[in-house]
Amino acid sequence: MLSSLRTRLIVICALIVAFAMIALSVANIFSVRRDTLANLHTQMAQLTDTNAANIAEWVRSKRTITGSMKQALSQADVIPIVSAAKEAGAFDDAYIGYPDKRMLALHPMPAGYDPTGRPWYVQAVNAGTPVLTAPYVDATTGKLVVTFAEAVGGKADVKAVVGSDVQLDNVVRNVAGIKPTPSSFAFIVGKDGVIITHPNKELALKPVSALDPALTAQSLASMEKGGEAKINGVNHLLYTKTIEGTDWSLVVALNYAEATHSITTLLTTSVVAAILAIVVAGILLTLTITGLLKRLSVVRDALEDIASGEGDLTRRLDTQGRDELSQIANAFNRFIDKIAGTLLEIRNASVSVKTSSSEIASGNLDLSGRTEQQAGSLEETASAMEELTSTVKQNADNARQANQLAVSASEVAVQGGAVVAQVVDTMGSINASARKIVDIISVIDGIAFQTNILALNAAVEAARAGEQGRGFAVVASEVRSLAQRSATAAKEIKTLIDASVHEVDAGSQLVAQAGNTMTEVVSSVRRVTDIVGEISAASQEQSSGIAEIGRAITQMDEATQQNAALVEQAAAAAQSLQDQAAHLADVVAEFKLEDRAAMPAARVAKAVVKRSVNVTPPAPALKAKSATPAKPEVARIAAAKPASEGKPAKTGGDGDGSWEEF
Repeated sequence: MLSSLRTRLIVICALIVAFAMIALSVANIFSVRRDTLANLHTQMAQLTDTNAANIAEWVRSKRTITGSMKQALSQADVIPIVSAAKEAGAFDDAYIGYPDKRMLALHPMPAGYDPTGRPWYVQAVNAGTPVLTAPYVDATTGKLVVTFAEAVGGKADVKAVVGSDVQLDNVVRNVAGIKPTPSSFAFIVGKDGVIITHPNKELALKPVSALDPALTAQSLASMEKGGEAKINGVNHLLYTKTIEGTDWSLVVALNYAEATHSITTLLTTSVVAAILAIVVAGILLTLTITGLLKRLSVVRDALEDIASGEGDLTRRLDTQGRDELSQIANAFNRFIDKIAGTLLEIRNASVSVKTSSSEIASGNLDLSGRTEQQAGSLEETASAMEELTSTVKQNADNARQANQLAVSASEVAVQGGAVVAQVVDTMGSINASARKIVDIISVIDGIAFQTNILALNAAVEAARAGEQGRGFAVVASEVRSLAQRSATAAKEIKTLIDASVHEVDAGSQLVAQAGNTMTEVVSSVRRVTDIVGEISAASQEQSSGIAEIGRAITQMDEATQQNAALVEQAAAAAQSLQDQAAHLADVVAEFKLEDRAAMPAARVAKAVVKRSVNVTPPAPALKAKSATPAKPEVARIAAAKPASEGKPAKTGGDGDGSWEEF
C-alpha cells in the first residue's frame, strides 16, 4: 500500500498536519477546560456563600425575635408580647416554660404537659445561650419544624425558657431553588451527617450516605473548595459551606456533565474541525504532490522501458528545467553513458580474457605433464635414498659395535698397564731384597773370617799349652774348618746373589720397557676409540641427514603431486574462465551500445592483454631445477615444507612462483 513514493509523501504530510491539528486542539481544550473549571469553582463558591449567609440571617432573625419574649417575664400579662413575637417571627407557636412545670402557650397544651422535660427546655438550660434544636416532623402538619429556645437566668436559677416553633418551608423552598444547572440541586446537612432539607422530601432526616455510600459528615466538611461524588450514578461536584450560628452545612451538588457541557461542545467542535482540516489538507496535499511527482513518473516510465526492453542504452531522458527531477534525469543520462562505456570495455575485455584463458589452459596442460615427470623422478630418488639410508644405517651400526670393542680393548690395555706397573714394583722390591741378602752374606763372611782367625789363635794357644790344650786344639781345628766352609759357602751365595741381582736389574729394565710399551698401547687404543666414536657419531649424523633428506624428498614428492593437482584445477579454472568470458560476451551482446565508446574499450582491452599471465615460460626453469643434483642442505629443503602441509594453494602469481622453485 505504501510502496509508492507519492502515497508515502501524502501519508507523511497528512500525518504531520493531523498531529499538528490534534496537538493544537488538545492544547486549546485543556486550556479552556482549566479556565472553565476555575470560573466554575469561583461561581459555585460565591453561590454557596451567598445562600449560606441568607440562611444564617434567617436563623439570626428568628433567634432574635424569640429572645425578645424574655421581656414578657417582667409584665403582668405576657400574652400580648408572646403573640406579637409569634406574628413578627411567623412562628407556628410561641411559648414560655417555667421551672415549676407551668407552660404558657398560645396554642392549648394537653393536660399534664411538663415543659422541663422537653428537649428544647433541657438544651436551653444546659447551654445557657440561645439554642436551635434538631429538625423534626410536626405530627399535625407533617412538616419539618425547628425550635428556637433561650433560658432566662443562669443554669442554677432559671426563671423560665422562652421558645418558638418555626416551620422550615421557607428554608426548604430557598434551598430547592438553588439550581446552577437544570439537574443540579442543594441540600442542608447537620454535623451528625443527617440530611435536614433536600429537594427529594423522602431523603429528609436520613443519613447523607443515602445519596452516596462514600459520603460522610467528615468528607462533606472537607469539600469547602469542591469535591466529587456519584449521586444516583451521576457525577456531581459538591461545594459545602457551614451556616453561621448553626451546626448545619449547605451543600450544592453540581451536575458535572451539565457544568462542563461547554467543554464537551468545544471538544466535539474541535474534533470535527480537526477532521475537516485534515481531510482538506489531505486533498490539497494529494493534488500538490501529484503535480510535483508527475515528471518523476515520466522518469520511472523511461527507466522501466530501458529495463524491460532489449537493453537499449542509447535512450536518454529529457533534462529541461532546473528542478531536482531535471537533475535526476541529467544524472541518469550520465550514468547510462558510463554504463554503456563500461559494458563496451567489458565486451572487448571478454574477448581478451577468452584468448588468454586458452593460452593459460594450454600452458597448464604442458606444466601438468612436466610436473608428472618430475613426480616420477622424485619417486625414483626417494627409492634410492631409502636404499642409501639402509646402507648408512648398517655402517652406523658397525661403527657403533667397533666403538664398543675399542672401548673394551682400551679398558683391557689399561688393566695390562696396571699389571706391568705392579710387576715393575715387584722386581724393584726383589732387587732391594737381593741387595740386603748380599749385605747379610758379607756380614756372615766377615764373621767366618773372624771365626777362622779366632780358631787359628786358639790352635796356637793350644799348642803352647801342650797336652792340656790338645782337646781344645782339636775343637779349634773343627771350628776353623767350619769357618772356612762357611766362608766358602758365603762366597758362593754372594756370587749367586750378585748374578741374581744382575738378572733382576735386566728384568726390571725389560719390565719397564714393557710398561712404556703398554702405556703407548693404551694411548693408541684410546685414540682408536675416539676415532671410532667420531666415525660412529658421523655415521649417525649422516643417517639422520639422509633420513631428513628422504623426508624432504617425500614432501617434495607430495608437493609435486599437489602441484599437479593444482595444475589440473588451474586448467579447469582456465576452462571455466573461458566459458565465463564467452558467457559475459553473450550477456554484453544483449545491450545496444553506441560506437563512441569503442576507443576507451580498445584501450582497456589492450591493457587486459598486457596483464594476461603466460604459463609456458616457467617450463625451462622447472626443467633446469629438476636436473640439478640434490644437495644435503636440510635447511634449504625444509623451506619447501609449508607448501605441502595442507595449506590451500593459491592459483595466482604466487602459485607460479612455487612451481618455478620446484
